[in-house]
Amino acid sequence: MLVASARISRSIPALTISELRSAELQLRKISQYRGNGEMDRKYVLAGFVLTFLAGFGIGHHRTVARETMSRTLTAMPAMPIWENPQCVSANIKENEHFEIAASTLEHVAPYSYDWLAIGAERSLSEDLYRGSPGKRGARVCTPAAIYGRVATAFAGSALDKGRFDRHELRLASHFQRPPVNVVNAVAIVAFSPRPVVDDDGGGRIDGDIRPYAMTVLAGFGRESARYAAEAFERISSEDSLGTGAAQVAAAGGQQGALSRIESLMNKLLATVPDDKAIPLATRDRLYELSWAIAFSGESAKDHDAPVIRLMGRQVQSSAPPFGVVSLYPKRMCEVMSQIYGDSERVNRDFSYCADDTPLESYPLGAFAFLPAHNQ
Repeated sequence: MLVASARISRSIPALTISELRSAELQLRKISQYRGNGEMDRKYVLAGFVLTFLAGFGIGHHRTVARETMSRTLTAMPAMPIWENPQCVSANIKENEHFEIAASTLEHVAPYSYDWLAIGAERSLSEDLYRGSPGKRGARVCTPAAIYGRVATAFAGSALDKGRFDRHELRLASHFQRPPVNVVNAVAIVAFSPRPVVDDDGGGRIDGDIRPYAMTVLAGFGRESARYAAEAFERISSEDSLGTGAAQVAAAGGQQGALSRIESLMNKLLATVPDDKAIPLATRDRLYELSWAIAFSGESAKDHDAPVIRLMGRQVQSSAPPFGVVSLYPKRMCEVMSQIYGDSERVNRDFSYCADDTPLESYPLGAFAFLPAHNQ
């Protein structure tokens, strides 16, 4: 049943001998606790598979106060992590993969130090692709029921391990009905007074994840309303934390948020002549503010004028090694689809949304403040 996992295209780091032995000992203890039946052997094997799929190890988040950094800290953009909107239905073996991951979190407390839970969470937080080693195929749709079961499992967990990491934020972003404790856990990251630095467990620093946490929180819609007033006070177009705050304020229905966001977008658009491509940094803040309008739900249609203006402009796109090129803001087609609720209308109004031109370069976050040297 687990053979299909070998066909999943993922980046899997090597484990040390001590890590393998530690995992084996813990899994043996779990097996002894539950007995020696076929179901128990399945979960032991599943633990190893999920651990490898997830890249193994606990992702660490750290604050700048505890870091000695030799370079300026970067930040994630305040945008949903892009995924190919086209996906294929899971086959029998892929459904077994999802079932094992969800069942693991129903049997082992999620967001715990248990490696089984960590592996399952990381596996479900990343996209699954059909393919063979070295060749990525189509993205596989994760059944909505799987995320529903995982959300229920999280609802019954204490979530007392510490702040969410990036993979936990991304997993939470898939919950259609997020439990209150998950909403609060995401907000803790989003409103942290200091940067929350995430790494991949191997020491590679990915940057401040607070802007992305703001986006995940905004994605919960009215579930984020209790944080809307605080977010409103933090709105700005200076960095991705300020634009992320705009998303939470708009999603939570804070009075005056949408008008303020419109004003910020109009000011940014006015800084660049209509016949010039919008520079990268300005483009990225406009993208994040456009998402803020989209997150507001039905109210978005009354405040979409600056987004439509942006759709008619060209933006800069990084194109190594050639430098920078000018393209239409194709990544914003998804935003317009959410505002209109009709992707066909978007394709008619903005033909480039339906053509085969490439997407512009992925936005970069703007760090909220510069940490003191060697702080």
